Amino acid sequence: MLGASRPAKLDRIIESVARGERDLASIRDAKLRNAVRVALRVQMDTEIGLDALARARMRDRVLGSLRPRRPSLADRVAVAFELFAKPAPYAVRAMAVSALCVATIAGATVAGADTLPNDPLYSLKLASEDLRLTFALSAEDRAGVQLSIAEHRLAEAEKLATTGRDEDTLVASSTYSQQIAEAAAELAELEELQPAVVALVAQFDDRFNDQRSHVQALATKLAADPRTARASEILAVVAAPTLAPGLVGVQRIAETAAGMAEDLAAQNAVPVPPRVSPQPRTYRATEVVRRNAEQARAAADRAKAKSAKNKSSNDNSNDKSSEDRGDRGD
Repeated sequence: MLGASRPAKLDRIIESVARGERDLASIRDAKLRNAVRVALRVQMDTEIGLDALARARMRDRVLGSLRPRRPSLADRVAVAFELFAKPAPYAVRAMAVSALCVATIAGATVAGADTLPNDPLYSLKLASEDLRLTFALSAEDRAGVQLSIAEHRLAEAEKLATTGRDEDTLVASSTYSQQIAEAAAELAELEELQPAVVALVAQFDDRFNDQRSHVQALATKLAADPRTARASEILAVVAAPTLAPGLVGVQRIAETAAGMAEDLAAQNAVPVPPRVSPQPRTYRATEVVRRNAEQARAAADRAKAKSAKNKSSNDNSNDKSSEDRGDRGD
């Protein structure tokens, strides 16, 4: 018998053991310990839930047993996607996307700067160049990017020519001429009489002439080796003298580049014997060179039209100024 004075004490002991405040083995009285054990079993059988204090104590024990770890790459990606999915001002999203694109462009430019066609990273290099051109908003910026792309293609053409890769040399040289024509057409969109534009066009013309002089020296050197004689002929087309009489500035640059692209389109990287179908690679190279020639010619036509329009506008402005001075003189 536990006695009539012990129910309240028994309830307190059962509650403290159930909460984890006291261990069952710490109860010295065997009868009392058995009574508490039976009461706890009854509570478990009736599925009585833990109170708030017991749940908090259990949670602290579980969390205390966990060891923190550093976030993995997958965790960081998941957090990034979660942040992008949340509502945010469009300006913030645009800044984040722009930063990501800039990082991608920088990484791709560094990783694939010296790659050549058929290299694993070459397609990434071309994609980064297209992305740079997409983010170039003004005509001056686009001309700068296209000039940079042209210089990359010319450097590739020189490397390819020294190894006797005639088809790739032809494609790289053709793309160089097309990008030069496109850059000249972009500069034609600017006001040609502005001092800053005049200096920019003069600098562009000097670089264009220096590049072709360097190519001429390389073509002469490669002509002595039968393995690179064909590539030497392709480079000689790039270095040919300018034939654009009557044209000046960006018109002359664009016309020279367009003529260069058209002459390269007339070249055959690999002569195909009669009754033999051209290889798919040769056919693709021919198509790329032909398309580059068409785009270069279209760019040269745009440069001429824009320059003529600017000249007409300037002439009208001068005539109007002369009339105003005559009216004031009268």
